[in-house]
Amino acid sequence: MKIGILLENVKIRRVLGYTEKEINGISIDDRGDVKGTLFICLKGSHVDGHDHAKNAVEKGAVAVVSEMEMDISVPLILVEDARKSLSIICGNFYGNPAKKMKMVTVVGTNGKTSTTEILSEIFEYAGIPSASIGTLGYKVGRDRSAGELTTPDPIQLHAHLADMYNAGVKCVFMEASAHAIYYDKLAGIKATVGIFTNISQDHLDFFKDMDSYASVKTSYFTHENTALAVVNSDDNYGVRIINNHTVPIVSYGINNPADVFAIDIRDDAQGLSFTINAFDCISELHSPLHGVFNVYNIMAAVATAMYMGIGLKTIKEALARMAPVPGRYNVYYLRNVRVIIDYAHTPDGLENILRDARESTNGRLITVFGCGGDRDRSKRPIMGEIATRYSDLTVITEDNPRSEEERAIAADIISGVHSDRRFVTIDDRTSAIRYAMDQAREGDTVVIAGKGHESYMEKKGVKIPYSDIETLKKSIE
Repeated sequence: MKIGILLENVKIRRVLGYTEKEINGISIDDRGDVKGTLFICLKGSHVDGHDHAKNAVEKGAVAVVSEMEMDISVPLILVEDARKSLSIICGNFYGNPAKKMKMVTVVGTNGKTSTTEILSEIFEYAGIPSASIGTLGYKVGRDRSAGELTTPDPIQLHAHLADMYNAGVKCVFMEASAHAIYYDKLAGIKATVGIFTNISQDHLDFFKDMDSYASVKTSYFTHENTALAVVNSDDNYGVRIINNHTVPIVSYGINNPADVFAIDIRDDAQGLSFTINAFDCISELHSPLHGVFNVYNIMAAVATAMYMGIGLKTIKEALARMAPVPGRYNVYYLRNVRVIIDYAHTPDGLENILRDARESTNGRLITVFGCGGDRDRSKRPIMGEIATRYSDLTVITEDNPRSEEERAIAADIISGVHSDRRFVTIDDRTSAIRYAMDQAREGDTVVIAGKGHESYMEKKGVKIPYSDIETLKKSIE
C-alpha cells in the first residue's frame, strides 16, 4: 500500500524527504520485524519511540511518522499527535472496516462486558451477524478467541475488524476502556451508538484522581466519536453527559426520568423479571441473569437494539434464552450452598454483587476476594470495608499479585475492614476457596469475586494457569 493512502485524514504538520513508498505493514516496536513497514514513534511512560526510529530504519522500515524532527534516510512525516495518527493509519491500512459495519462502543467502569454480550445475543437471535471485542477477547457469532486487552491496540484492533468484516459481520460491539480513550485508540472510528454505563473508582494508579478518570470517560461522547449516546440517567456522571450533551441522547434508568425504564423488578433462582417501558413500548422481560445492575445492562442493550431497528418482541425472546455471561454472576448450587463467581474487582462492582447476594441469602454470606498487585492501592481498604460490611465471613486472598507480595496487598485491604466482623487471610487462592466451602452450610451463599472468567494467576511476571471455576469444582470433588 502506498504511503499516500495510509496518510489519508491524518493531520500532518510537515513531510521531509518524501518519496512514494510501498508499505507492507505498520510497526511501533523496533525489536520486531520492521522490514518494509511504516514505523510510528510513540511516547510512553518508560520508552520513547523517537529514540528507536533510527534502528527501525536500519532494520528496514521505509518511512517514519514522528512528532519531532530527526536525521534519518527515509521519508519523515511530522504529526501533532502520533497516537491518534497511528489509529487512523491502521484503519486506512486495513481498508477502514469499521466504516463498513455498525459499531457500538460501551464506556464505563462496570457493565461493559455484560452489555456487549447481551447485545451480541440479541443481534445473533435477530439474524444479524455480529461480533464483540472486550475483556472476554474476540467473539464472532458463537466462536471465541483470546485477547490481551479490553480494547486492543490499533494495529490488532483494525486487523481483527477486517477479519470480522470479511467473515460477514454486520455489527460489532466493543468495550472502550479509559486507557483506550486516553490513548486515542479509537480515533477514526465513529460509532453508531456509544453506551455509557456508569463511573466508579478504578485505575487511579494511572489517572491519579476520580475527576481525571471520569473526564476521560465522559470525553468520549462527542460528534467525532459517536452518532448517538445511550446514557444511564441514574449515574451522576451520566446526568452530566445528559445535561451537557453535544450528541443526541437516549437515556435509561430506574430512579430518574428516562426514555427506557424498568419497574416491578424481581430476582429469584430463575433470574430477573421486570416490566420495561422502552420508548412507550411496554413488555414483561425475563432473563437468566441476576442482579439489579444487570437490569441496567439489559436496558442499555434494549435501548440500543431498538434504536438500531430490532423490535421489542424479538429482544424479549433473545433475553429469555441467553446463557449467563462468562465470569459474571455465574451461579452454582453445591450441597445446597449457592456459589456465585463474579469478576467484580472494583469497589462499586464488589458492593453491587454483595448487596444483591446479601438480600437474597437466608443463611450466611461468605466472601472470597483479593486485589490486584501493581494497581490502584487506594481502593484496597475500601473493598475491605465493603466485603466485611456485607459478609458474615470474609476470606482475603490473592488476585493477580504481579510484582507485589500477597501479604502486603492483604494488609492494605485489612486496614479498611470492620473490626467487629470476622475475616481470615489465606494467601493461596485455591486454599482460600476450599476453606470457604468447608465453612459453608446449607442455605449459605459463597461469593468468589475478582477473577471471574480469567484462566491465569499473574505472579512475578508469569501467568500461571488458574481458574476459580475449576478450583471450585476440584474443591467439591
